[in-house]
Amino acid sequence: MLYSIFARIGGSGLDTDAFETLRASYRGGFLGKAIAYDNRQKEIPASLIHSLRWHPVRLISFFDRPYYYGAKKKYLDWVASRHLATGRYDLFHSWSGDCLRSLQVAKQRRIPSIVEIPTWHRDGGKKKVDWPKSQSASKTPGVPTWKARLLLQRKRFIEEYQLADLLLVLSRKAANTFRIRGFPEEKLFYLPRGVDVERFKPGERPAKFRAVFSGALIKRKGIQHVLEAWHRLNLPDAELWLVGHVHDEAKPFLKQFWRDNIRVVGFVRDPENYL
Repeated sequence: MLYSIFARIGGSGLDTDAFETLRASYRGGFLGKAIAYDNRQKEIPASLIHSLRWHPVRLISFFDRPYYYGAKKKYLDWVASRHLATGRYDLFHSWSGDCLRSLQVAKQRRIPSIVEIPTWHRDGGKKKVDWPKSQSASKTPGVPTWKARLLLQRKRFIEEYQLADLLLVLSRKAANTFRIRGFPEEKLFYLPRGVDVERFKPGERPAKFRAVFSGALIKRKGIQHVLEAWHRLNLPDAELWLVGHVHDEAKPFLKQFWRDNIRVVGFVRDPENYL
């Protein structure tokens, strides 16, 4: 199996998901190679991991995040496609947005492919979405043609869905966003996230009611809804702990819905000790 991901192997968040996937495939004896942006674990031999830590895209790291991340994803995709073209692999496993070119090569070589969907279908949960006629990347106003091409366009994700042989979805709701667009049931595999029960266990009950949000403080993870709900509840003798990196997009919501019983912990490497 060839595995590619826009993350690191071993760490927190998506890095942990990548490590657990590779651990299972390595122990199962079918891991051929993994391509990622760094290797931070010791269990899987480094010879099986192609690290892109020192990648040429670093030269444009000063670009705004959408352009820089888009370029990194496309570079990862290009490297993975080159691996697949060698014919050494029997299975390809990657993530939505990371693998269009690779899936095209896999399809040409009849290599089965799996793509993980971290959220929902790109168009959300509605049966029909009336998208305005968007301009092509080469015609983005005010942006040079070469730079605009670094962005990840919607059509990239849609084409990946079509090319993949199997889509891994995290929830039944996520699966339904594909069903209503005509994706057959046999193409969807429901695989919710697991948990390391040796690491995460119920702690002692605190003296006061405490809610904990663990994860990056970004809109995609719903921090704005958590803060608004907490503000409206106005619970006495209670605390809300926010465990994760505070992104700029969350700061207006922190200001709007702030209460003195909110504690911003920030990013930590041992979130289990705060639960």
